[in-house]
Amino acid sequence: MKWRKSIRWIILYPALTIAGLLTVLTGSPVPLWHIEHLNAPVVVRSISETHFVLEDGRKVVLPFIKVLPHENPLFLASIADGIEVSPSGEVYGLIWLDRNCGNDPVVWRRLRINLSFFAGALYAAGIDESLIHPDAIAYIQENKRIDLSVSSGSHRKLHLNAWDWSKMRAVQREFEWKKDAGTK
Repeated sequence: MKWRKSIRWIILYPALTIAGLLTVLTGSPVPLWHIEHLNAPVVVRSISETHFVLEDGRKVVLPFIKVLPHENPLFLASIADGIEVSPSGEVYGLIWLDRNCGNDPVVWRRLRINLSFFAGALYAAGIDESLIHPDAIAYIQENKRIDLSVSSGSHRKLHLNAWDWSKMRAVQREFEWKKDAGTK
């Protein structure tokens, strides 16, 4: 009978305590993950300043982008597993997004991202000024650029953080505003 009490104190109670704390802090008793995938990934054979060369020989350019951040390690990490080219011409890649808070129950998060928005946030000078107003590009460059010169544990692991994600969303709003203004 004594060994049952020992097992309870050594294994069961600590496990229940940890699960209870995780539930209180994050809303989930176990760490969660959110992993997205590309629908039809194609390997990128090479990347130049203006386009991707895919394994099947196609050359793909990003909408709204005239110069790619082709040497940026985060950008290269996003295309490492290939890219997806949608029928509308949008190009997607995959990148890890780190937790922004200990209260976030999703510990592992890999997201499918629009590479045009990502390239615009990484290198605003590469945005095509014939499509996006120069003032909007200057705003992105000043306020919404993903800055790799600032030391970040996420960037060292070739991951994005929550601030980077919000900056990509700001670039997305600028691009979508242009699309909406162009159709009216």
